[in-house]
Amino acid sequence: MSNEHIEPGDGKETDAAASLDPKIAHHSTYIDETKTILSTYAECESYEELERQVVEGNILNKNTDEYRTNILREVTRRHIPDKEEYTETPLMQVVTAGVRSDVVDWCLYYEFAQDPFIRLVTTDFLYPEFERGTLAVQAVDIVEFIESIQENYGDLRERSESTINEAATKYLTSLRNFGLLEGTQRKEFAVTYIPDETIAYVVYRLFQKGANSASEIIEHEDWKLFLMNESEVQRRIRDISPQYVTYEKRGSTERLVRKYDSMENLINAF
Repeated sequence: MSNEHIEPGDGKETDAAASLDPKIAHHSTYIDETKTILSTYAECESYEELERQVVEGNILNKNTDEYRTNILREVTRRHIPDKEEYTETPLMQVVTAGVRSDVVDWCLYYEFAQDPFIRLVTTDFLYPEFERGTLAVQAVDIVEFIESIQENYGDLRERSESTINEAATKYLTSLRNFGLLEGTQRKEFAVTYIPDETIAYVVYRLFQKGANSASEIIEHEDWKLFLMNESEVQRRIRDISPQYVTYEKRGSTERLVRKYDSMENLINAF
């Protein structure tokens, strides 16, 4: 199992170090709980009321107030940008739009994988392993990768061996829950098909993040979260043209234009 990783050029911690906290060690994916919480929040548009319904109303059907509160806190950290002022995020729009469950789940995975720890392990370890033809990975492989970069990230350097081991196990379980991996102890790469709607969702999200050309979209690191290389991304974007985007390639010139002027209008077209 290869464990290659490119170290920061000057040997100093990167800016990402401050936020590279493996919180996944203490939490699950909470897929169904996230959908329930976000749809409830979109309905009531009040975090105080959302908290009341989760903790007192037990809409998650969990045994204790503490467990309900912990789930709400973690889902809030991941997906609710401001508790004081209601903001409808693209993920909330997808969750409440009545689209197919597989579309919702893959969009949810995309947003879940924006967590710095999940993102780093997936783009810098899991994707390269997939590309070189590795058939399966285990928690020990993730642990070895984390240990190889631990000194470069303050949040990782301060974590105990047991926390790192648990984070590695929870990471693999999370990606299995979302459908990227399959298996028990040894996690094999699953055969997946990302829905066209999710491809369109990611394209529009990348435009929102500041990508402004076809090449910037196609070459973006985020596609590695789906274990997709550039040629596959290009093919899939061609698949969603002209339904959701206009994509043209003539020689070395590429053009990619959004069909809809907002995420909301895109999602309404799903």
